Amino acid sequence: MDIMGGKCVRLLQGKFDKITTYDRSPAEAAQKWEMLGASRLHVVDLDGARTGKFTNIPFIKEIAKIVKIPVQVGGGIRTKENVEELLNSGIDRVILGTSVIESPAFVKEMSKRYGERIAVSIDARGGKTAIKGWQLVSEKSPTDIASQAKQMGVMRFIYTDISKDGMMAGPNIEELKAFASFVKARVIASGGVSSYKDIEELKKLSTLGVEGCIIGKALYNGAIDLLRALKI
Repeated sequence: MDIMGGKCVRLLQGKFDKITTYDRSPAEAAQKWEMLGASRLHVVDLDGARTGKFTNIPFIKEIAKIVKIPVQVGGGIRTKENVEELLNSGIDRVILGTSVIESPAFVKEMSKRYGERIAVSIDARGGKTAIKGWQLVSEKSPTDIASQAKQMGVMRFIYTDISKDGMMAGPNIEELKAFASFVKARVIASGGVSSYKDIEELKKLSTLGVEGCIIGKALYNGAIDLLRALKI
């Protein structure tokens, strides 16, 4: 679930000028996915990711209050106060991204304090790592960032191939396989998951530490039925 301006949206390849807005409020959408059998919700504050200011927190707190399943949140979380506010409001897991490059001491402190309740998002574009809502590209590779994060105590990564995000063309299996083989930690796949075959292929990578996948657009447009996906 991507939130921008208090509404559920989807971007194409992370481009803010290619946006689709959905009718349901974030809380209503969260309830819908919980009722359909979701065991966890992945929520991103797109405004926060872009500006570095966590702006949709009232809507995210409402989600945490209204559903019983675990919720993980990322996007613009750059301070200790952000992390504490989220975890104290019922959020299960906080996802950090840009901070790994810009504030490594902060990531290390949060990982030491909260353990597995902290994860790091690695967003890949052309062999480099994108930051700040995918608007800027660091010179560091995804594996460079992952190595640095592991030294900070991070044990879980969300890996996104930006070129695949929202394209309904399947994930980059080979790139994900290479990343998981290198990082030797728990990995959640994101970007391009659009068919049951994609889910089956990702499941084969479980021996490498790939523990799940994030599905967005394919659920919204009906290409994937959540219950069938969960059975796989």
